[in-house]
Parts: sequence; structure tokens; C-alpha cells
Amino acid sequence: MVPERTVSAGRRPPATSAGPAIFGGVAQPMRVWLEPGYDHGRCGAWLLDWPGCFTWGPDRDAALGRTPSAVQRFAAWLTDDGEKVAAPEPAEPVVVEEVAAYRLADGYEVNATFGRDAEPVTAPELEQAIRSLELARRDLLELQSRLVDFEARGGRLGVEQRSAEALASGASAGRAASEVLLHVAGAEAWFGSRLDPAARFDGPPRDGDLGPYLAGTRDWLLATLRDLQRRDPALRRTDGRGEDWTLAKLLRRAVYHSRDHWDELDRRLALAEDRAAWVELRHDAPVDPAELRALFGAVGLYRRASDSPALTEGMLAGSTETISAWDGDELVGFGRIISDEATNGYISTMAVAPAWQDRGVGSRLLAALVEGRQGLKLTLDARHGTERFYERAGFQRATQVFVRRPTPR
Repeated sequence: MVPERTVSAGRRPPATSAGPAIFGGVAQPMRVWLEPGYDHGRCGAWLLDWPGCFTWGPDRDAALGRTPSAVQRFAAWLTDDGEKVAAPEPAEPVVVEEVAAYRLADGYEVNATFGRDAEPVTAPELEQAIRSLELARRDLLELQSRLVDFEARGGRLGVEQRSAEALASGASAGRAASEVLLHVAGAEAWFGSRLDPAARFDGPPRDGDLGPYLAGTRDWLLATLRDLQRRDPALRRTDGRGEDWTLAKLLRRAVYHSRDHWDELDRRLALAEDRAAWVELRHDAPVDPAELRALFGAVGLYRRASDSPALTEGMLAGSTETISAWDGDELVGFGRIISDEATNGYISTMAVAPAWQDRGVGSRLLAALVEGRQGLKLTLDARHGTERFYERAGFQRATQVFVRRPTPR
């Protein structure tokens, strides 16, 4: 049975407006381990201080640009259930190591093993990872229940959108929700055999009832992980494909994999049920400058996040129009425009809280800023990794743009 939980917008409340202050413990640098070539040519960014925390981008800079939101979402996910997570410092990420994934002749991808992966896994660290796996499974089962209800009402999930480059290299164009759940369960049986080739899942069959198969593979994986850690906390093995595995690598990959497919299905459900429409957009509404700066910090706009209260208030007052997005009384999105309202306009400071990203809120914000201004030439600065978002909205890349950076005050 799926545990009863309060869900806001199909998810726990985003809890991102408080920025890094929502975390307990001592602040840590935002350290990143990069994996170019990950998953059909993307660049992966692993945050190994928080095993299972991961993001990606079409290239290195885009992946780094997404790490603040990834850490915020991951830490909020854990702290919602009482875990203590050290806060990342509100500063640019620091790259610790970069190891590329590569493909074999048959297309099989061999993923990175970092130096950090060779460290032994203590019993408390293992139990922390197991709690994360159990939490991820609870979320997945809860989401499955919502999907069943949505489809019973006649709803239908859209196909996952992948880039043309990814599709050309063999990426899946989208699977039914039941196929995604089968994939998660099958992957856990696969993960459990990486460090012990003799380990085999012999529980409920894959082609039987999905519920027992999901439960069986999860129970088997957790028992296998505990057995492996007792045998050797620094266990290491190279599998038949030439990929190097350690217990630490197995744990981060397993936690991320389950979280990633929860996010895939929740994103598809959010778009199918138009969850962004549940968010209220307010034109020129009062916004607490501290709350706005926290939102900027949560998405990596550190310069704006470190502005003084007076500078933030001046930014708001000097805008032609601001659009803020609200989930109840929580600020979850913001954008503004500076315009002469006759020929030109500049869209600036677009930000969407991490828990709401890729779920249509940014598109609503941008559409609201453009509305009524179709006759204006509109420009904006796109953060690296957001180019496709603006291109889908009708913006084109420009080459002859000159910028004079502000001098320090």
C-alpha cells in the first residue's frame, strides 16, 4: 500500500524559496565530478558529497550551470524526511575531477569511475544510501498511484522529448509508465550483480505482476548491498564490458537512477495535467526582496542573490513589468521586462524554483512577459544550457550583441 502523504502540485512542497538556509549542518563547497559523453553525448555532473545527486547538460558549461538547482532539489528531498544535509556554499561549483564515458563498438556505454568512488563505504554511509533508495521507491510508488488515477480519468502521458542528436545515437523516444517501472526494477537486479558476477535475482518474474517484481528486486538489492559491504567496504571489480565498479559507484548510480525515472514520470505527468496552470501568476505584485534573492541563489544566479536589499528593491522598482509565480504563498518563479513599450524590450532575471523546473512554469512566465508586446524587438541574456528553451519560444540567436559589464560599486 502506498503511504499517505501530503502532496503539493503532485510533489512535496518545493521548499526552495529559503535557499541554502533550508539545510542543516556546515556549509560545503559545491564540488562537481564531470562525466563528458554521458547518456548519448551529454555531459553529466555528479555531486558526490551527496551520493545520488546528479544533473546533466548538452555540454560542460550547461551541466555546471544546472548544479545549483540539482543540489537544492536533492537536499530539499532529503530534508523533507528529516535527514540532515550540509548546505552547499552559495558560490560557483568547483570541478574536482573529469572522467569521460565512452561507447563500445556495439553501442554499450561504459560510465566513469572517479577517484572518490574508490573510497570504502562505511556501514553508516551504506544505511544512509539505503534510506535514500527506500525514499526514492516510496516516491515512485506514490507517483504510480497518481498515474493510475490520471489514466483512469482518461488522461494520457505525452512522449518524453529528446534531442535529435540523442535520438540519432539510439536514445529511447519515450516509454509507457509501466515500462519505466519495469526498467527501474530490472536495473536494480542488474546493479546488484555488478560487484558479484555470481549474484542472481531469483524472485518474482519480470513478466508477471509488476508489484511483486518491484518489491522483489528492491529487497534483493538492499540485502545484496549489505552483504557486499560486510564482505569488503572497498570492494572493486571490472565487469565483462570492461567497466570498473566499486560499492560507492554502485550506490550513487542506483540512487540517481531511481530518482531520475521518478523525475521523468513526474515531469511527463505535470505536462500532461498542465500542472503549471495551478501556479498563480501575479503582475507587478509585491515581492519580498529577501525571498527573491533566495530564489536567485537556488538557481545559481549568485550575483543577483548577493545584491543588497536596496539594489534588489531598485531592480524591482525600475522594471517596466514583473511577473511572479506563486504556489500558494510561496514564490516559485520570477521574470521581468524593461521596455520603452514602443520598439524595444529587454527580458531579464528569469528564475524558476528547482522543484518546478521543466514543468511548464518558465514557459508561462515568458509568455506573460511577451504578451501584448509582439510588435517589439525583445532581447535577453540566456544562461548557458537554456538556449533551447528560448528557441522553442521563438527567440533566435544573435551574433552582434555588445555588452558593457558593470564596474564594481
